Amino acid sequence: MTCDGVRDRLDRHLAGTLDPAESLALTEHAAGCAACQADLEAARFLAAPTGRLRREIVPAADLWPGIAPRLRGGARRLSLPVWWLAAAAVLLIAVSSALTVAVVRGPRSDPAVGFASTEARYQQTALAVAGLYEQARDSLAPETRLVLERNLAVIERALGEAREALRVDPANRVIEAMVVAAYRRKIDFLERAAALDREG
Repeated sequence: MTCDGVRDRLDRHLAGTLDPAESLALTEHAAGCAACQADLEAARFLAAPTGRLRREIVPAADLWPGIAPRLRGGARRLSLPVWWLAAAAVLLIAVSSALTVAVVRGPRSDPAVGFASTEARYQQTALAVAGLYEQARDSLAPETRLVLERNLAVIERALGEAREALRVDPANRVIEAMVVAAYRRKIDFLERAAALDREG
């Protein structure tokens, strides 16, 4: 018998439920193995105190009446109208098309014209998502609207500054990336804001 085998069978050996042949093999192994002998002695020492422990603890009060009503409510399901799902699908197609065109397009002969096309796509997407937000806006609490519009103003200001910097330096790829990032931030923010009325 191996040391792992001894450890796996110690409890049954001490309880007297182990097969007699295995029990003999365990005892013989422990006689020649100091580590297993120590495990066997420790298990014997703990057998009496652990045997006196209560097998079951009954709670002072029945907890089920407090738990059952919470479970009956079930998980809240988010139900979205079909028009919203269609708008989200159109938005996804528009954004993925814009990104695909930007990646696949080869070297540009006129960088300003190429980026203007990319920016136009982002502007269209931003306008579409802004329309969704406008539809949801009136159903939001006034405090929520105030916070959202304050944050949207910050994003708009950052976008405006990035676009102005690109106007001054139209060939700068880093500024182009900043403009794109600002549009993405605006689109993501508006999408989340439009979804708030369905989550509330």
